[in-house]
Parts: sequence; C-alpha cells; structure tokens
Amino acid sequence: MNCNCSRKDTGVKIKIPPVAEAGWNLYIVNTISPVQLYKEMIDYSNTYKTAKTQSCIHLLSEAHLLVRAALMDASQLEPGEKAELLEAFKESCGHLGDCYSRLDSQHSHLTLPYYKMSGLSMAEVLGRMDWTVEDGLQKYEKGLIFYINHSLYENLDEELSEELAAKVVQMFYVAEPKQVPHILCSPSMKNINPLTAMSYLRKLDTSGFSSILVTLTKAAVALKMGDLDMHRNEMKSHSEMKFVCGFILEPRLLIQQKKGQIVPTELALHLKETQPGLLVASVLGLQKNNKIGIEEADSFFKVLCAKDEDTTPQLLVDFWEAQIVACLPDVLLQELFFKLTSQYIWRLSKRQPPDTTPLRTSEDLINACSHYGLIFPWVHILISSDSSADKNYTEDLSKLQSLVCGPSFDIASIIPFLEPLSEDTIAGLSVHVLCRTRLKEYEQCIDILLERCPEAVIPYANHELKEENRTLWWKKLLPELCQRIKCGGEKYQLYLSSLKETLSIVAVELELKDFMNVLPEDGTAAFFLPYLLYCSRKKSLT
Repeated sequence: MNCNCSRKDTGVKIKIPPVAEAGWNLYIVNTISPVQLYKEMIDYSNTYKTAKTQSCIHLLSEAHLLVRAALMDASQLEPGEKAELLEAFKESCGHLGDCYSRLDSQHSHLTLPYYKMSGLSMAEVLGRMDWTVEDGLQKYEKGLIFYINHSLYENLDEELSEELAAKVVQMFYVAEPKQVPHILCSPSMKNINPLTAMSYLRKLDTSGFSSILVTLTKAAVALKMGDLDMHRNEMKSHSEMKFVCGFILEPRLLIQQKKGQIVPTELALHLKETQPGLLVASVLGLQKNNKIGIEEADSFFKVLCAKDEDTTPQLLVDFWEAQIVACLPDVLLQELFFKLTSQYIWRLSKRQPPDTTPLRTSEDLINACSHYGLIFPWVHILISSDSSADKNYTEDLSKLQSLVCGPSFDIASIIPFLEPLSEDTIAGLSVHVLCRTRLKEYEQCIDILLERCPEAVIPYANHELKEENRTLWWKKLLPELCQRIKCGGEKYQLYLSSLKETLSIVAVELELKDFMNVLPEDGTAAFFLPYLLYCSRKKSLT
C-alpha cells in the first residue's frame, strides 16, 4: 500500500489554505487479504490518533469501508474469514467512535452509531477514555457527551460501577449541568453513591440552577439515603401541579424499565403510601403527554401494588376515575367505562371492599365531571329501604349507579356483565332497574318496584314517566295498583297511598270522559269521586 500525501504539479497553481489537511489516495500494489490491509491501515492511523485531525478519521473510514465491502460479499468467504472480518468491522467501529468522541465538530453525533455498531458496552467505552486533566481543567467533547447521554436514556440494562457512575455525573456537571438530574434518574446510574449524587444536586442549587426537577431528584436521592426528613422538606417546597410537571419532564423518577419489564422506583413506592393522589395525577400527566401508554400505566399500578394480572388494586381504579374526569377522547372513554363498571360489579358481587381508601367519593366524581350523573331520586329511596345494606360497599354502588345515570354510558354494553350482581339484594336490584330504565323498559321496572319496593314507585313514575311515556300512568301504573289493592296483603297501605297519588296525576292529565274510562268498573264510587270532581272542575279552575 502506498499512501501518497503529495499533489502532482499540473501546471495550475492551486492555493492551499494553511490549515488544509492531507488527502488520501489508496493504491493496491499487491493483492492481500482485506483483513491484512485493514490492519495496516489501522496501524498507520495511529500516527494521527492524538492529533485530533480529520486525517485520522479519513483513514479509519477507508479501513471501515474496506471491511464492510468485504462482508457484503460474504458468499465467497470461509466461516473463519467471515468471523475475522466481523471482528475487524466491530473494531473499526470502535476506533471511529473513539475519534468522533474526541472531536468537537458538527459530526460528533456519529459517535453514537459507531459505538453501537462496535458492540462495546458503555462501561467499555468509558474505559477507553482519557480522564487526565490538562491545566487543571477537564474538558469533555460533544461526541462523548452525546453518546453517554443517549445511552443513559435507552434502558440498556447495564449498570455502571460506582466509580464510573461518579465519573459520568462529574462529566455532565462540567459539560451539561442541566442534564445532571436526568442522568441520575437513569437505571444505569443505580450504583452511584447517594452522597455523591446529592453533592452535585446541591451544587446545582448553589449555582442558581434551581428547578422542580432538581427538587424531585433530591427527594428521590434522600429516600435512598434514608433521610425521610430531607425527603419531606423537598416534597413540601412546591405545589402538586408543579411536581406533576416535574414528573412529566422526567418520567424515570417514577417508572423505569428493566429487561423490558416496568419497574416502579423507590420514590413511586413511597408516594403510594404517602401521597397517592400526587402519584395518580402524575401518571395521568404522563399519559396525557404521551410519555406512557394505556397498558403500561395499568401495568405500572399493578406492579406497584404487587397485584397479579387478575387483580385490580384500588389505586388503579383511582387512576381510571381520574382519566374519566380528565375527559379523554370518546374512543378511550367507553373502554374506561367498561373497566370501571366491571370492577364495581365484581367488588359488589364478591362483597370485596377496596384494598385502600378511594381517592374520590361518588360525590366528588359527580361534581368533577358530567360522565358521572346525578343519581335519580327514586334510586335513593330504593336503597334506603334496605336497612341491612353493608356500608363498606356504598361508594362502589353509588359510583356504578352514577355512571349508569350519566349521559355518556352505553347501557347495552354492560348488560352481559350484570349477571353476577344478584337482584336478590337491593343494591343489585337498583342497578338492574336503572339499566332497564335506561333501555326504556318502563313497564317491567314498574312491576319490579311494585313487588319489591312500592314506596319507590311514585318517585320512579314522577322521574321517568314523562312526555311520550306519560300514558303509562293510566295505562300501566293505575290498573296495576288497583289490581294489587284488591288482593290486599301487607303492602296494602303502600299500594293505596300510591294509588291516591296516581289518581291525582291522572285527573290532571286526562279529560273527564277519558278519566272515567280508565277507572276500574268495580271500583268504589265514593273513593274515586273527589278525583272525578277535580277532573270535571279543572277547566274552570284554570
């Protein structure tokens, strides 16, 4: 190989800038193996290794292309030759990564892909660096910073040693201090001494670089140090909304990944016990800002609460409720309704109370968003008729009733899942009647209420039998009440009271002739006379 660094005189005088570097021309004199030629080029490039010149990169790039070209014609290679070429390829990538990491140029970002192709670990790359300090100042070039920064964001499942982690945080404190909180949140920095981490965070504070991110990182490091007082002081220094913004800036303060699995941080576990509302609001913020997916968020809460896939912790229910309050798109809304109603129904049917205190009551949800509707008055009367109701399940029942009463809920979608909720209990009955009412099965609902809770019939009719359904007052309710009064029984007085209220309504609605036609033929005239008189006089009264 002849490397010609001179230029022939062609008769034209070319002015070469004094800073211009030598070009390279390769001449193949004797045919030798690509690997041998590659090795000679690498040896020659070492002449320029410490000069930080483009000449070194130029020659290494030629060597790299030589090996890559040989690999592209792999069909002609023996297995041993191919393995040797692959090793040379990785080595050349490492050399190019080294070069670009030492340069502060517009191409310094190429450090990342070359180191990636080299197969070197982050620790191995850091081990190739020259950590000597010149003139009392340590300088880190853009290429190395770019590579380390991106590598720490990529969840490489590589944990740096305490010594290397300390060097990395020092590197970023010198070169890019704003990145220090982010760097400390990387899983790769797990082994850093918390005292070292805290010292750099305090330096940021004293240098005027104070932010919510620094505060949250200090709170997380304080937990690792076991200093709960320091942690509490940091968590008192800002409003909840600012903390949510901080978590959005750096999700890894709460959620990390290890070998593809979601792992809640120590800070997340602590917030679960001390500030669950902040935790739920923060994960909601991450989701709304596309920092975490729907399934990831659900998995996070299950892992956080140490629940298996078939068990739903209350904190996850709190998160679903928070999503509904946040008014997510309709596509997600129906899925959330399904998740919540399934959970409410399951807990009611199994008589399973929440594992933690819910963050919001049904009243909170009704006041916070329109999707949770006001519970119909007749439902309250129906529920109050059950003196044996278990107070442990009141909130789940109220939330389920409120969703069914809301304007956004697709009632038909819940019907197949109501089976576990028995109508033998007043709680279950209330939900079944609500759903049938929303499906406009009024006559069936009237029959059920007359049988199970007559005191709720008139409130039900007042609320539901309006406009086109108003005729059910005299076509359904009136004859049913008359029939049941004839039969007597222990509910006679309740039926009689309901009949009187029904007659008062019907007398107002119908003309005298029509009113007389709906009265029972075998009824006692004296009983119906006051209503007939009112019906006949109502025109003159108006």
